Amino acid sequence: MKIEKIDLHGLNLEEARLRLEKNLAWCMKNQVDVLDINHGKGHHSERGFSVIKKEVRNTLQSHSKLKEMGYRIVYGESSLPVALTYDEGHTLVVKKGQENKYLGGSHQQQKNWEVFSDEARRKRKQDKKIRAQKQNRRSPRHR
Repeated sequence: MKIEKIDLHGLNLEEARLRLEKNLAWCMKNQVDVLDINHGKGHHSERGFSVIKKEVRNTLQSHSKLKEMGYRIVYGESSLPVALTYDEGHTLVVKKGQENKYLGGSHQQQKNWEVFSDEARRKRKQDKKIRAQKQNRRSPRHR
C-alpha cells in the first residue's frame, strides 16, 4: 500500500492550499493509496479552531477529480480501520476499497486487527469468560 504524508503545520492558509493542491495532483498521478494530510487540531490558532483543517476539508469536498479518480475522504476521527491510528488533526484521502484496511506494516496491521476488529473483540470476550469459568472452578467455595 502506497502511503504519502504532508504536514501543513506552520503554513499560512495560502501556502497550505498550494501544498495541498500540488500533493493531491502528484498522488493521483502516481496512484497513491492513502494521502495523510496533517493539518493539526487548531490548538495554536488565534481563532481557537483549525482554519487550515476547515479549508483542507472544504477543498477536498469540492475537488471533483478525487471522486472521478476513485478516492474517498476519511476524517482522522473516523472509526474506519484506515483511520484508527489518527485523530481529528488529520484528514486522509483514501483510494476506494482501502478504507477497511489497517495501515502500517504486517506487524502493526495484525496488532490493529487484534485491538479493533469485531471478530477480535468477540474472541477476547469469549476468552475472558473461559478464564472466569476456570477461576471459579479452582477457587474453593465458601459454604
